Amino acid sequence: MAHISYVDPATVTDPELAGIMERARLFGTPRPESQAIRLHNPPVMKAFNNAWEAFFRQGVTDHAVKELCRLYIAKSVECQYCGGQRSVLAREQGATESQVDEILNFETSERFDDRERTALAWAMAIAWDPGLADDELWSRLHEHFTEPQLIELGHFIALTLGQQRFLKTVGVRHGEVLADTDAGLAPEEAARLHTAQRLASTP
Repeated sequence: MAHISYVDPATVTDPELAGIMERARLFGTPRPESQAIRLHNPPVMKAFNNAWEAFFRQGVTDHAVKELCRLYIAKSVECQYCGGQRSVLAREQGATESQVDEILNFETSERFDDRERTALAWAMAIAWDPGLADDELWSRLHEHFTEPQLIELGHFIALTLGQQRFLKTVGVRHGEVLADTDAGLAPEEAARLHTAQRLASTP
C-alpha cells in the first residue's frame, strides 16, 4: 500500500472532485490512485488538475510530443507507476509502444524524428543537467517550436518530473483504487493487473 492513504472516491461529495475522479476512471493519465491521494487536499487536487489540463491535455503543443516527454521522465527516474501509463489521445496521434521501448536511447533511435528528439533532449536537460541546454539545443528548440509552445512544454516537463518523483516516494501502485478500470494503462501493465485480479478471485 502507498505511504499516504487513498481517499475512497465513493465518499466524495464535491461535484468538481467527483468529475476529476470520473475522468481518471475513464481515461487515466492521471490514474485514479494518484488522484485519490490528492483528494486529501481538495484545493491542491483542483490546482493540479487545472495545471495538468492546461499543460498536458490541452494547449498549443502537440499532445503526442508531451506524452513522449512524460514517458522519458518516467523511464529515466524509474517511476514504474507513471511509466506503466499511456495517454489514449497520444496513441491516437501516432505515439507507439516501439517508441516507448527505445525512449531512453532517443538520441540514436530511428523511431523518433528530429522534432521529437529535440523535445526529449530538452526534457533530459530539465530533469538531469541544465547545462545540456546549450546554444545548439536552443537553436533546435527555436527551429521546431514557437515560444508559446516552449513555455507550455517546459512547464509540463517540470510538472511531470516533480509529480513522478513525488508518487514514486509515496509508493502508489496500479489497481489499488477503482480496480475495475484499466484506462490509460500500458498493455503489459493492464495484463499484469488483470492477472492479479484473476488470481485474487480464485478460491
